[in-house]
Amino acid sequence: MSENIDYAEMLEIPVNTLNVTKKRSRKKKDAEPDLKERVVERVNERVTRGERGEPAYSVAEPEEGTAQGENVVDYGEEAQVFESAPHKPKKFLENKLLLAEFVAVCALCATILLTNLFWQDSAINTFFRGLITPQETVQEDNRVYSELTLGSVVSDAEIECTVSDTGVLTFTGACSVYAPYEGTVKNVAEADGLYTVEIEHTTSFSTVIAGLTHAYFAAGDEVFSTIPVGYTDGASAVSVTMYDAGTPISAYSVSETGDIVWNV
Repeated sequence: MSENIDYAEMLEIPVNTLNVTKKRSRKKKDAEPDLKERVVERVNERVTRGERGEPAYSVAEPEEGTAQGENVVDYGEEAQVFESAPHKPKKFLENKLLLAEFVAVCALCATILLTNLFWQDSAINTFFRGLITPQETVQEDNRVYSELTLGSVVSDAEIECTVSDTGVLTFTGACSVYAPYEGTVKNVAEADGLYTVEIEHTTSFSTVIAGLTHAYFAAGDEVFSTIPVGYTDGASAVSVTMYDAGTPISAYSVSETGDIVWNV
C-alpha cells in the first residue's frame, strides 16, 4: 500500500479497534492514560476533521532511523541502543611476558635436572641440599688446656724428650709421631723436605709439630692421640710446641713413660 494514500479516504467510519503494542515501562501504570484509548481518539478526531474538508491524515515522510508500519507502537521512553562490548582476544600464551616466564621456568627445571644427573657438587645442588638437609649445629669446645689429659708424642719410649724453659719439647730418633690430644688439623706446611703440622684441640688450645719427614693428614682432617700424624727418620730433630690462645705453654714436663704432665 502506498504511503501517499490518504487515510481519510480509506476510513469511512470511525475507528473502533486498533492494535497497539506497548513496551512495559518501569513507571507506574496509573501515571499515564491508556495508550490505546488515546490513539483511537486521535484517529477519530482526524477522520471527523476530514469530513469537514480538512486533510484527515497526512502521512509524513518517516525520519531516518524511524520504524514504519500500520500499527502504532509506543515504547514509552526513548529507546536506548547499547553497543555490545568488543570481544577481547584471549591473552594466555599470546602474551609475550607470560610466555617468556613460562620458558624461563622450563629452562630452570631442565638445568636443575641436568646438574643433578651430571654435576653432583654444583652450586644449585649444594643450595637445595642445604634447604632439605638441616645443618648440624657445631658446638664450640671452650675447655682450657689444664682440663685435658695428654699422652706421649713418640711411639718409642726409649727416645728421650726434653723440654726447654720456653716450653718447646724436642727429640731425635726414628719413630712415629702422635698428637698430644685429639683435634683437627688446621694447616700442613712443607719446607726443605720437612713438614709442619698445626692441630687445634679446643678453641684456645693448639699444638704445632715441626720437623716431620712425612705428614699423614691434610688440613681439615680429624686426628686422635692414638693414631700417628707423621713420621720422622731421625735425621733431624722434631719439635712440639703447645699454645694457649697463641701463647706458648711452658708449665708441663714429660714423665718416664713419655706422657706430658701439667705442672699446675
